[in-house]
Amino acid sequence: MATLTHHQPGSAEHDVRSVGAVIVSAVVLVALLVGAAGVVGSIVDLAGWAMSGR
Repeated sequence: MATLTHHQPGSAEHDVRSVGAVIVSAVVLVALLVGAAGVVGSIVDLAGWAMSGR
């Protein structure tokens, strides 16, 4: 038979912490993507400058 799980008093606190961890992870991921885009843009800019012959 299937067993039912009951929420305990501390489970709401755990849920809030889990949502907080997901939000922090998303912010860190977006920051890493923005940083990577900046690095790639700098490399493309440097390559364009190097190829321009100046």
